[in-house]
This record gives sequence, structure tokens and C-alpha cells, in this order.
Amino acid sequence: MELANDEIPLEQGHVPEKVVNRDSETQQLTQAAKQLHNIHLHGPRGTGKTHLTKKTLEEAEAKVCYLSCIEYDTQYKALRKIYSELTGESIGTGHHTSELQRKIKEGTGAVETIIVLDELDFLLLNDGDDLLYFLSRLETNGNLGLVLITANHQDLEEQVEPRTYSTLQPQRIGFEPYTGEQTYEILADRASKSLKPRTVHRAALTYIASSTQNTGYALTWFRTAVNNADDVVTEELVKRLQEKAYSLYVENQLSPLSQHHKILYQAIAEISQESGPVVNTGSIYNRYEIIVDERGSTPLSGRRISDYLKQLEQLNLISADYHYGGEKGKTREIRLTGLQ
Repeated sequence: MELANDEIPLEQGHVPEKVVNRDSETQQLTQAAKQLHNIHLHGPRGTGKTHLTKKTLEEAEAKVCYLSCIEYDTQYKALRKIYSELTGESIGTGHHTSELQRKIKEGTGAVETIIVLDELDFLLLNDGDDLLYFLSRLETNGNLGLVLITANHQDLEEQVEPRTYSTLQPQRIGFEPYTGEQTYEILADRASKSLKPRTVHRAALTYIASSTQNTGYALTWFRTAVNNADDVVTEELVKRLQEKAYSLYVENQLSPLSQHHKILYQAIAEISQESGPVVNTGSIYNRYEIIVDERGSTPLSGRRISDYLKQLEQLNLISADYHYGGEKGKTREIRLTGLQ
């Protein structure tokens, strides 16, 4: 990055000193975290939920355990990670779930602890609410608070069993999508902290900010333009690089998932390019099998692929229209969400 004095502020994962335009949400989260209340943060992708949580909890007196449920998408995986975060010790796979629960119960009773379950949508989709049920009913003398972050579920009461929600009772904090003006402010703030003077045109930032409400994609797009600029980032340059930037954003979103997720997305993209934007699940699976076979691997079952399609939908990389009835019964029509 020849235009940059400091590359870090342009990284999507960089947590800035202040999360722009989220004063009310910061205040609510800070107060709830101090009291170790259970909290549910919800809002579309790219609205600052993760950044705000990480930044706010840096000041927490409690011990903070953070995990992404994209990677830890079962109760067992999550319990192992929570135990490791709480104790600093790694733990093997030979332990029974009940043993892990006992160890965690012992570790959370004496010390104030906040457990953050980011991307909770993935755990609920893959493994139900057993982990939430266990954590919400731990007897910790008020020493445990949960921070639950979702992009697709606005109301957890509709997603978990009544017995779980009755003890969970989280305080809800909603995140609205950023406006174009707010997205511009975020990009300008990052640019001022990263780039040399007079290396970006205002019109370039305005174009990105007016094109997407997803700040994760906006930052990827801006960083791509910086990487490809000779001496200044112009509006013409960001327009030319929009497709490349979105491909990099998709690649980043897929990075924590399995190779089969990536092949599945590739199959959808290829068919969309060949036959049009609407793709049926049968043709997706056929193309997926061809690609897997070419790579010398074994294809997953149709049911597993159906689960993976739902996960791609959770990431907002595809959209699915469900149709019921007719000769084929329930069917899905898949579209790439495309540039957004």
C-alpha cells in the first residue's frame, strides 16, 4: 500500500478507538455489561455489532470469552472453546458434554464472566438451543452475563424453546443499517488514519458509501481501490474495481467455512453466469458433484448440501425463494445476492 502510512485502519477486522455513529448502542451495551445482564444485539451484516462489542468489552471488569459460532457451531465445540478461554488450557475431544459443562460451571461461579456468542444464527441453525439452555441456567451467583449477536434473527423468543427464553430474557439492542452519510463518515475516518494526505478523492468515498449499507463490504472495496491505485483513489477507479472488491468480500466471508461451502458457491456462480440469475437446487447439486469429482473428493449428501445452502443464505451471499406444491413438492430457487 504505497498510499498508506498505516495499513491497519483499513483492515475489516480492525477495531477503531471509537465506533462511529453508535453512541446510543454503546451506552446501552456498556450499562448492561456492567450489570452482567444477558444481551441480544441484532441487525444486518456490516452494522458494527462485532466491532462495538469488542471495543466496549475491552473496558469490562469481567473476564470476557468471545467465540464466533460460524466456527463453533455445535454445543460441544463451543463448550471446549469456552473452557479454553476461561482457563487458558486446551482440552482434547475425548470429554463428554456433561463433563465439559461441569468444568465450565466450576469456572464461572467465582469470577465475573461475560460470554459472547457472535454469529449465533449459525449455532441455532446447526445445533439448536441446547448451549443457550445450559448457559442461561448456570447457577453462578449472578457472575455470568451472555452477549448474543445475530444478523438474521431479530427476536430470539421465536427461535429458541420457551424453557430457554424464560431464563435467558435478554435485553435487546437493535442496530439499524448505516445511512450513506454515516458510511461515508466511517470510510473518511479510516482514510484519515491510514492514508497519506491528498491520496483519495471525496467522490470515490461518496460513490462507495452510496452503493452499499454493508460497511464490511465498503471497507473491502475501499482497501481494494487503495491497493490498486497509482497515486490517488478516484471515483473512476472504485467503479472499475467494484466487481473485484465484491469477489474479495465473498472470499473473506467464505474463509472460515469448509471447502464444500466454497465449491457450492462456485457451482451457483457458474450456473448463474451460464443460464441466468435463478438457479434451482437440483442443478446446483449436479454441478457441485462435478466439481468435487474433478478435485478427487467425495460429495456430501443432499441433506448436508441443503444445510450448507442455508448457511450461505445466513451470510447473505445467496437468497432463496421457497415454493410449495406442484409435482416436485417443496423447491428452492437460489440467487446470488450480487453487488450490494
